[in-house]
Order: sequence, then structure tokens, then C-alpha cells
Amino acid sequence: MREHDLPRRTLLRRGAAALAATTALAGCAGGESTPTENFDGELVEVGPDGRNAFTPGTDDPLRIDAGTSVRWIWRSANHNVVVRDQPADANWGGEPDIYHTGHSYEYTFEVPGEYHYVCEPHEGMGMVADIVVE
Repeated sequence: MREHDLPRRTLLRRGAAALAATTALAGCAGGESTPTENFDGELVEVGPDGRNAFTPGTDDPLRIDAGTSVRWIWRSANHNVVVRDQPADANWGGEPDIYHTGHSYEYTFEVPGEYHYVCEPHEGMGMVADIVVE
């Protein structure tokens, strides 16, 4: 049977299957890693499951040792990491620009103390978090 003789639904399914296969293979071609691959530190999810939260950090502070790297991974869109309070000797700048799903940002905390940060667009909805560096 020639392609133009097939029902439209069959053609759409074939196109969707080809697109899915191409998308799946695209991740195999390059040397890029996922945000959690080959990372020896703490992970914080930004907006997991579409919630306005940092996990960990919003419900319970993330507790780490000095010298620990933290990687934030955007799980939903329109979020940032804005530092509101940190120890006097610290110079953490956060990630103040708005980013979307798939973005990641990393920082190594060297100065012990308490750090407080927010997502500016969702601060009023409780998207705030704390890190305690010991």
C-alpha cells in the first residue's frame, strides 16, 4: 500500500513515532550530561511537580558542610534564585535571571552560616528556602 492510500490517522501515528524516536536519539548523540550526572554534591529541585518550592530548602533547610557544591535544577518554568540573606563574609550571587525547565546552576558554599534565598516571581506564594552551612 502506498503512503497516499493510508488513512490520515495512520500517517499521523507514524509521524509521531518518528518524532519520538528522533528526540530519544538526539540525547545519545552528544557529550552533554544530564544535570544530575557526574555531580558529587547536593541537588535542589526548583519548582518540582509545578509546585512553588525548592526541594530541599523550602520545608526544611538544606544542611551541608563548608566546601559542598549545590546544584539547582529547574523542574518547571519561570523561576530564579535570589539571595536575600547570607553571612557577612560570603559572596553568593544566586541566579537572578528567570530560567525554565532543564536549566541548572551550581555554587560551592565555603563560608559557614545561614543563607536565605527566594524565587522572586513566587516569593509571595512561599517559594523561599534556607541553606545552613556548617
